[in-house]
Formats: sequence, structure tokens, C-alpha cells
Amino acid sequence: MRQLLKYIEDNTTTNTLEMQESISKMVCDTDSPIVLSLDSLLNALKLDGEFFVLKLHYRDYEDEMKSQKIKYKTSQSLSVIVSYEDDGNSYDDIHKFVKYISDISDEKQNSTFGVKKVDKLSEFPITILFSGILPINQLKMIVGKKVDELIHSDDAYFIPRFQKFRDTISKEIRTPILPILPIYDDGLKDYSVHLIDLLDGRVIGEFEVTPNFNKETIEIYLLKLFYIYKVLAEEKN
Repeated sequence: MRQLLKYIEDNTTTNTLEMQESISKMVCDTDSPIVLSLDSLLNALKLDGEFFVLKLHYRDYEDEMKSQKIKYKTSQSLSVIVSYEDDGNSYDDIHKFVKYISDISDEKQNSTFGVKKVDKLSEFPITILFSGILPINQLKMIVGKKVDELIHSDDAYFIPRFQKFRDTISKEIRTPILPILPIYDDGLKDYSVHLIDLLDGRVIGEFEVTPNFNKETIEIYLLKLFYIYKVLAEEKN
């Protein structure tokens, strides 16, 4: 435990005591229904990049379906570790969150969880540690109406195609690229795409696709994104 607390102290500049308390309490010992070891937490913290802690209650699930705070933070993190409290009446709530986080996690991510028995739930019975948050994965893509319609028109085609695209970029820049979640913005032109750096709000790439945008012509724009990522990786390094 001392090593964990020291690592947090050495790698935080604000809220250090709060972070130490929150992360150390995530440990689920060998008597717990599902063990979450101190080593797992320490290894997650030691990944290159930033780390972030989010604390929730089970009743926050419906809010998550609207805000998607967990979803978007997960899309930026190479590791997502969750600790749940169970007072004997929490199985359904835990199962719901476990399934949700599993569904939104990528194969390039470490996603794990632990469950500890408690007599009474605390104010925040869910603690999530997001870590391995690299600048290259802290991007937001906003798209116009027609682009949004196309990329959501055929999941059986586009999901594996975008997966292959990320694999190609990851290999090229030697950094795992996580799924970027396009967001429809009715303020953009129908065929516009903007790539935004979440760290400073800067638009780092923008282009308009042609009206004959389809599964074949999208490859031209994936190539544009490929080179944007290459330049961005060099800049971030």
C-alpha cells in the first residue's frame, strides 16, 4: 500500500489526499466476492499518460445513458478499473454497470473490476480509475448530418472497418489508438468533419466530404485522418 500511496503522491499536484483515499479504497481483498489487487491498481497507474478517478452511485446509471460521461472517458483510457460495493442487494446494479462498461470497452484496453462486501453502501459505491490517458487519444470528432447518417447506416461494415483503420494507425505510430466516437453537430454543414483536441479545444483537422460520400469514397477521408494522426503523434511526442 505504501508504494501505491507514494506513486500517487509523486504523480499528482492537486487533490492528492483525496486521490490516495479513493484509489486505496478500491482494493478488494481475497475475502471479497471478486478480488481487485493492489498490484492491479498500481500497474494501471504506471501506464504512460494521465489518470482520473470518477465516483458514482448505482442510481447514476440513467444519467450515464444521457451524459455518457463514462463512455467518453473510457474512449480515452488504455485501462479502466472499477471497484463496486455490494451490500447484498446490489447484484443487479453491479451486473448492469459491468455489462455497460464491457460493451463500450475496446480490445486494446485493459478493463477489469472488483466487488467488495459491505454492510452498508457508502455515498459512492462505484469508483472508476481511468488511466493510460494519452494526448493522442484525447480527441473529439464532430460531424455533419450526412456523415453521421452514413457511418451509422451499417454497423456490420463500419465497426470492423474502423477497427482495422485504428489497427493500421496504431502500428504505424506505435501507440494504441482507441475508438474515437463521432458526435453529430447540427451546427456543421451536412458533409463536414472536424477533429478537435480536447486538451485545448483546438480544431486540428477539418474537411468536407463530397455529396457522393459512400463506403468506397470514405477511404479517401480515412487516408486524410491517417496523415492527421501521424502528424499529431509527432507533435505530441
